[in-house]
Amino acid sequence: MPRINKYQLDSTISDTDKLLGTDENGNTRNFKIKDLSNFFAENSGTFKHVQNSASATWTVTHNLDLTDHLPHVSLKIDSGTYDNVQGTGIVTYVNKNQLTIAFSSAQSGFAYIKK
Repeated sequence: MPRINKYQLDSTISDTDKLLGTDENGNTRNFKIKDLSNFFAENSGTFKHVQNSASATWTVTHNLDLTDHLPHVSLKIDSGTYDNVQGTGIVTYVNKNQLTIAFSSAQSGFAYIKK
């Protein structure tokens, strides 16, 4: 088996570079950097809630299984005079998979939940 320290270091990483690893069945596979990046982005414990209809209370079911900690919540409001502004609301953690966000008036927009 070759020694890893015998390989030249590559200081330029591209989307098509590959890493060697094993799949869930133990089979040796090549994994593209871009595919790994997409996988981590999709499974990183983030959730985007879309609130299309304006409401003073948003109910967000994120299914992030947040048993031992509270998530970070960012709000982007898309109603009223200004669009795409950061919003402020009162976040109540209902259970490990759901939260509510209360506003002083009806709002529509997005809530980004990060584990």
